[in-house]
Amino acid sequence: MIKLEDNVVIHQPPEKVFAYTTDINNNPRWQSNILEIEKISEGPFGRGSSYRCVNMFMGQRFETEATVSEYIPAQKCSYKINAGYINGENSFVYEPVNGGTKFITRATLQLGFLTLAGRLFERKAKEQIKKDLNTLKNILENGG
Repeated sequence: MIKLEDNVVIHQPPEKVFAYTTDINNNPRWQSNILEIEKISEGPFGRGSSYRCVNMFMGQRFETEATVSEYIPAQKCSYKINAGYINGENSFVYEPVNGGTKFITRATLQLGFLTLAGRLFERKAKEQIKKDLNTLKNILENGG
């Protein structure tokens, strides 16, 4: 099992950061591992919504499906990753801070047959998350 966590302060209100990061159509703009993403459930995006995602990580292309397990506007959104090579949970937490939002991403992942590459995976994932958070900050503060 791998646990990942990082954060960034974005000088925008939690409502704006939440709206942007929970609109899955924005994910490929700030998450560099996402090649394609589509909602596969009916109704508005929220708790119980499901989506399919094509990812590229460490030179490997793979598909995952996830379901929103927690959805509290401007506070928290969690996803259970329930298919593909990686299983687990990822959460986005939105904490108001002076002048903006502390955006926290946390993940607990099971790697399946990738367990032997766990340390390398963890190191590369941490590097990617840091870059992606900086991209997100730039988009929301400066328009990209």
